Amino acid sequence: MKKTSLLLILTLLCAAPLMFSGCNPGPTDDEILAMLVDGSWDGSMDISYTKDGVKYQSTGTHVQFWNSINSTTSGHGKWCNTFASNAPITSLCYEFTWQAIDNVLYLQFDTENSEHVEKAKMKIDSYYIDPAGFTGKISTMDNSKSAKFKLLHTSSPWEWDYYIIYPWDTYPFYPWYDPWYDPFYW
Repeated sequence: MKKTSLLLILTLLCAAPLMFSGCNPGPTDDEILAMLVDGSWDGSMDISYTKDGVKYQSTGTHVQFWNSINSTTSGHGKWCNTFASNAPITSLCYEFTWQAIDNVLYLQFDTENSEHVEKAKMKIDSYYIDPAGFTGKISTMDNSKSAKFKLLHTSSPWEWDYYIIYPWDTYPFYPWYDPWYDPFYW
């Protein structure tokens, strides 16, 4: 009995460090997507509008994504399409909120109608993104309408080399973040 108790105590002592050690699994796929999309993007989008029977094709696109404070998978942004100088409307800009869920970017645009403001929900689920480029298709939630886009990353708040040298060893992926000073962390 004494020998069994001693063996049980030794087993528990050996297992204790394993039971209480933390494991940093790294960021989720949605956190990586949110980090990659954060910043400014310039390029083109397959979009047009018709006025008085004349079709005007987009000549350029600028998109800005900002991560929300204390969120690693959501934020707000602005999407602007420009058109030729002879077009009645030379730019269309929309503000939106976004969220990354299951590798899909969901965007909710504020679109103005003559009577009220409506919320247009869109998704980007067919895409390729890396620190340099973002190509894909933005579509309505029911896939009834879509537009292709091809964008180049023009600016980012992230220090890309940091992640190569120090892969995900700090609070989610903010190299400047220290939870000790954050009142929301406590």
